[in-house]
Amino acid sequence: MEKVVLVTGANSGIGLALCERLLSQDSELQLCLACRNMGRAEAARSALLTSHPGAHVDLLHLDVGSVRSVLRAAQEVKTRYPRVDHLYLNAGIMPNPQIDVKAFFKGLFSSNVIHMFATAEGLLTQKDRRNSDGLQEVFATNLFGHFLLVRELEPLLCGTERSSQVVWTSSSNALRSAFSLEDLQHGSGAEPYSSSKYATDLLSLALNRHHNAQGLFSSVICPGLVMTNMTYGILPSFFWTFLMPIMWFMDVDDETSEALYGGLLELEKVIRRQITEEPDSQ
Repeated sequence: MEKVVLVTGANSGIGLALCERLLSQDSELQLCLACRNMGRAEAARSALLTSHPGAHVDLLHLDVGSVRSVLRAAQEVKTRYPRVDHLYLNAGIMPNPQIDVKAFFKGLFSSNVIHMFATAEGLLTQKDRRNSDGLQEVFATNLFGHFLLVRELEPLLCGTERSSQVVWTSSSNALRSAFSLEDLQHGSGAEPYSSSKYATDLLSLALNRHHNAQGLFSSVICPGLVMTNMTYGILPSFFWTFLMPIMWFMDVDDETSEALYGGLLELEKVIRRQITEEPDSQ
């Protein structure tokens, strides 16, 4: 039976490159591009079919930053497919990235310079805002929307005859120092992207603890320094030619991952209750 693979944020960058690679390795799979911008999604689908004629490529409208969009998309997936073999959670945002110039020059002439360039700790900040669901936008898009999608698709991911795999796109900018259980959404901080990516690493660990017995296995990957629209939004392209990525395994702990998982479950209850009490404006 053909494998079903769903990729979020699949219309450009890492997501599109991943789809190209997947089809190159298995042209028989059922590939679903889950994207917010359907015009770009259609263009990505056309490009994939040009290089892989006859491939099975579907489109799904999904804005992981919107709870209602996630719920609608999940219902559509459950209608289309009997199961999901691989779920790649790649969509993400880094709004209004800024470089702390003072921190840059301070770090440039310190023993911490390699670590600073490799992780952007204390160097890269963003200006976040609340979305229509009342959630911090980066948290909602990079973490909570994907968490809710996994929760909704559990019937297709768990309890099937074959195991399923959930793969999160993390980052070398996933830093413990930016994350706090007391501020899951990082509403009080200036590094929401870093916080959300560290939370991704923690959540993957918790998902394994809760769902390995049901055949769901979660992992995170760090693509390193990749030239995408997000990268060019931080610094001009010429600057990146002087940077060399340095990677290492990020340190996450079981206790914090379990606390995060519990916090997300509680937030899910609140959000579900909220959307049932409010009319759907779309």
